[in-house]
Amino acid sequence: MLTKLTFILSLFILTPVFANLRVVTTTEDLRSVTEAIGSEFITVSSISRGTQDPHFVEAKPSYLVAVSRADLIISIGLELESGWLPLLIRGARQPKLMPGEPGCLTVSEAITPIDIQAQANRSQGDVHPLGNPHFMADPERVISVAELISKRLSELDPSHAKNFAENLSNFKAMLQARSAKWKQKLAPYKGIKVIGYHMTFNYLFKYFGFEVIGFLEPKPGIQPTAQHILKLIETVKNQKAKLIVVESFFDPKPGETLAEKTQAKLVLIPAYVGGDDKSKTFIDWMDHIVNELEKNLK
Repeated sequence: MLTKLTFILSLFILTPVFANLRVVTTTEDLRSVTEAIGSEFITVSSISRGTQDPHFVEAKPSYLVAVSRADLIISIGLELESGWLPLLIRGARQPKLMPGEPGCLTVSEAITPIDIQAQANRSQGDVHPLGNPHFMADPERVISVAELISKRLSELDPSHAKNFAENLSNFKAMLQARSAKWKQKLAPYKGIKVIGYHMTFNYLFKYFGFEVIGFLEPKPGIQPTAQHILKLIETVKNQKAKLIVVESFFDPKPGETLAEKTQAKLVLIPAYVGGDDKSKTFIDWMDHIVNELEKNLK
């Protein structure tokens, strides 16, 4: 009996038990893509919610606990999370999560950013000198991000590398098929002029061939003023802008005022995955955005 019990215990000791990788992402967009790649072989959570502006997340103790238990932290980079993520990583006291280590992945490494402002300073508002960090609104760049995530997951868990590669292939195929439909829907409106609120959708506008002629913010991160709105009214009228696109977590009133004084239509859309009930995954979110844009352009 003792010999049999000893043999059973030895199996538990000698046989490795692989727990799921614990992944924490900084945004819901990254969470959705990471889930698609990792599927049942990882557990993943997001620090910021889709209804939040990720520039201004509070480094709460609960976030610190989640980070300290993580095997991998996936962030956007380009200074999007610079106000809070370094605090959480330092506080976690996990060497494997420090920048440059395997447990720290910044996905902006996979893309070429737009809106680079090498000579930027604070007088220009809340600018990002290294480039616009809102590239997750561009399906083509998201494919590059997904490839980088799959590579890192495979490095951390080689036993499931084949699964990650297969999931990546399926995700890319689905995203490419949907992207073709999205572009087909909005192709008749290529070249239209739009007003944004922040620079959140610059990649999206570029992807669909829209021309951005102004923003409700007089400078990035600065709330709209009455004087600035008056200038925009003339800009919209003179250049015949079709849309005013505002992120759902911003005050819609400046956009409403501009729409009332012009022929442009106001479109309120979630800035990130999880921003509303129709945007639970990345594909859902993009579907919702394209449908809203098409509806207001018809």
